[in-house]
Amino acid sequence: MKVQIVAGLVAVLVLAGCQSRYNPGNWGWFSNSSDTPTLAPNKGYPSDVDPRPLVSQVVEMQVDQVPGGAVVTAVGLPPRQGYWAADLVSTYKSEAGKIASKDGVIQLEFRVVPPRQQTNVVNTASRELTAGAFISDQSLGGVRQIRVIGQNNQRTSSR
Repeated sequence: MKVQIVAGLVAVLVLAGCQSRYNPGNWGWFSNSSDTPTLAPNKGYPSDVDPRPLVSQVVEMQVDQVPGGAVVTAVGLPPRQGYWAADLVSTYKSEAGKIASKDGVIQLEFRVVPPRQQTNVVNTASRELTAGAFISDQSLGGVRQIRVIGQNNQRTSSR
């Protein structure tokens, strides 16, 4: 009988060092872990902040009226070739996530993704990026100015 008790105690001690499901410490009775189950994603919730940097310079900006609103088009000049995924991102957003104005100004940031590898600086025409955004008539109500912001400058268009 003593041999069986000693053998059982040794087996429990050996299994306690394992990371398997046979470890009594992993059964939940003895664990002191504060890891409670959660529905949060492993990498956390995405933030509303756009991690892409601003384009170095906004070269040109144009606002064209179209049925249902306006299209804002901007040309940006990054410091070197290889930048991509250019977007005009609104600084102010409505509750629905749409472009909104603040104090009669719609502010758009010209955001780009930098290249993964070092690239050359060539002529300006080969580095230019174009981005656009549609602004609905509802968002344009009461707007006096549309502003596109780059890292070193900004362009505005007034009504």
